[in-house]
Amino acid sequence: MANQQLIRKLAGLESSVVPVLFKPVQFGIIKKMNVGNRLTENEKRYLRGNMGGKLAALEGLESGQETNGSMKAVLDSIGSYYITGLEALKHNGYGWYFEPKAIEVINTRIGGTLRIAGKSFKFVRVKSIEKSRYSVDGETGLKYAANEQILNDAKLTKNEYAKSVWVQMLSRYGKMFAENYVKFKHLIPKQKQADYSKFGV
Repeated sequence: MANQQLIRKLAGLESSVVPVLFKPVQFGIIKKMNVGNRLTENEKRYLRGNMGGKLAALEGLESGQETNGSMKAVLDSIGSYYITGLEALKHNGYGWYFEPKAIEVINTRIGGTLRIAGKSFKFVRVKSIEKSRYSVDGETGLKYAANEQILNDAKLTKNEYAKSVWVQMLSRYGKMFAENYVKFKHLIPKQKQADYSKFGV
């Protein structure tokens, strides 16, 4: 059973969590728990099932414990998804020096922004992710976009900063960063040659 503080917080976030994380029926149970009303046997069954798993995952994220496991449980509950943007770049070994402000999630079910335990999740809904290139992290089970996919996704997420960081990584690491380096080479800004005659040289 989730702690009362989390239930109170969720009860005040109806427009954010319904239907992003909870169906209206499930949210009705959260409202009942918030005011201390007794649950029916059927409602208790909901809590023992997927809904209970989601609450436990949210509680883990909220407390800062088991972040990856908790995040996986929340993301798995929305079905087909993968993480893109700066979070995926960082996971792929590029841009280890920055802390992404939002975790961008491409998925087939929900759209919108949700804030959990100080982390902001931006859900971008698409019809299909069948042709998208992503991989599953063997340790955490989380799905992350491949480097070349991140650039395509930047158009969907409208994240110009992620796009500029992507181009920086391309210019710095070349073929190591993108298999089809030649296809993207035109994105790298041309370096201006210094005109030394202006400086009397």
